[in-house]
Amino acid sequence: MFKNKEVRDFTIKYLLVMVVCGIALYLGISHYVNQIDLLYHQEILNSEADYTTLTETGRTSYSPAEYSQDIKGKKLEFFIISYILYFILGVACYILGLKLYKVPIKAISDIKDNAQNVLEGVYETPDFSQMTEGDISQFYTMYTKMVTTIKQSKDKELKEKEFLQDLIADISHQLKTPLATLTIYQDVLSNPDIPAAKRQEILHTMGQQLSRMEWLILSLLKLARLESGSIEFNITKQALLPTLQMAVQNVSMLSDAKHQTITLDCNDSTVIAHDRDWLAEALTNILKNATEYAPPGSTIELTVETSAVTTMIHVTDHGKGIEKEDLTKVFKRFYRAKSDVNENSIGIGLSLSKGIVEGQGGDITVSSEPGRYTRFTICFYNTHN
Repeated sequence: MFKNKEVRDFTIKYLLVMVVCGIALYLGISHYVNQIDLLYHQEILNSEADYTTLTETGRTSYSPAEYSQDIKGKKLEFFIISYILYFILGVACYILGLKLYKVPIKAISDIKDNAQNVLEGVYETPDFSQMTEGDISQFYTMYTKMVTTIKQSKDKELKEKEFLQDLIADISHQLKTPLATLTIYQDVLSNPDIPAAKRQEILHTMGQQLSRMEWLILSLLKLARLESGSIEFNITKQALLPTLQMAVQNVSMLSDAKHQTITLDCNDSTVIAHDRDWLAEALTNILKNATEYAPPGSTIELTVETSAVTTMIHVTDHGKGIEKEDLTKVFKRFYRAKSDVNENSIGIGLSLSKGIVEGQGGDITVSSEPGRYTRFTICFYNTHN
């Protein structure tokens, strides 16, 4: 117990107070007894009768000699009883005071031990639920909030670090193939005897690889900004139709190349809060995915369904569909189904779309029946401000 400096200091101070109070008690008792003794002798001195008369009349039962001898015993007895009571009271007060004093000491000790754990990476706070209202309780509450904030900050930092590591690994992996291809083609082009037609074919292929690398890097950077929360969307209430038309226009060359038709069904009066450029990009990625998986000559449907609570955007294609076990994976970065029809697909577009939609407060889901259809649904909840 006395290893604790604060408790030791409290005990020393308390003992000093007890000693001072004990001396004061001794002086007080002595003065009281002396006053009684003085009154007795004063009574005899002031009396006109002798001791024998005083004794016979019952005014005193002691002779001066007997009184002096007896009073010593009574004084000693009185002192012993007084100091026993004083000691018991002092110990009781010390225990009570120590208990009250140890409440803030224990609080500080708990915080000290827990702070050490926090420094070592263990972000668990003691159970403060039993604390009553007061300064210590408020201190505990503020400390818990501080540790929680530190933990959240640390978790966020670790997630960002892990994401950065994964991102670097993903970029490295994805760029390996096109870089290797470009290196090979560069070696081939260094041959002066290569035919002009072959040279042009290789240059065209190299241009495609460079474009693919550029798109990959830009998409990854966008995805990184989305997942780190560094993108601020310019969300305003505006008509949804122009946004959908922008997305359709972005994939028109791809759909035309496969003789596909994209139908658009959206009311002119439909208004939702969204960032037009970013939502158009999310829809572009979904439509691009639909054109790749839908058969030539088919129809891709872009429809809007509104209610008092939600506004839902559906993108439906009637291609080969997605197997049930793949439905939960389609939004993962770089995920590609085993039956992927596009060998150049990187598997980042849908992940980027998910980040864009969720960043604007929406949800995105997918449903599919293999051989019949695939439908992506973006849902925004209507707010009434």
